[in-house]
Amino acid sequence: MPGADARVMYLVLRSDLMKVLKWPLGAVIAQGAHAATACIWSYKEDADVIEYMRDMNHMRKVALQVEDEHELKSIEKVLTDNNIDYRLWVEDDMPVCIAVKPQPRNVVHKHLRHLRLYS
Repeated sequence: MPGADARVMYLVLRSDLMKVLKWPLGAVIAQGAHAATACIWSYKEDADVIEYMRDMNHMRKVALQVEDEHELKSIEKVLTDNNIDYRLWVEDDMPVCIAVKPQPRNVVHKHLRHLRLYS
């Protein structure tokens, strides 16, 4: 487990994409990859992102799940209300994943710790 100040990127994905909408696993993985890439690019000049990318062989990502779009939007509000930078990925006009900008674990974890690992 990374230390409290280790930089971590959290990915929050909707579990209903596979369970209800019957998306294949590969498509869901691709959405997380799109969100992560867009987030890194959007904040490429940010000090936390630069530090995160400095040691690419030890990047930390945590994939979490929410049940549906409503819960994803709820997490988006929590992040916005707490001034935590992120990128919402929208596929086919549907919000599917939030990639939280890499930053110290202790800044973000307290807002997401109630979520389960994606499974």
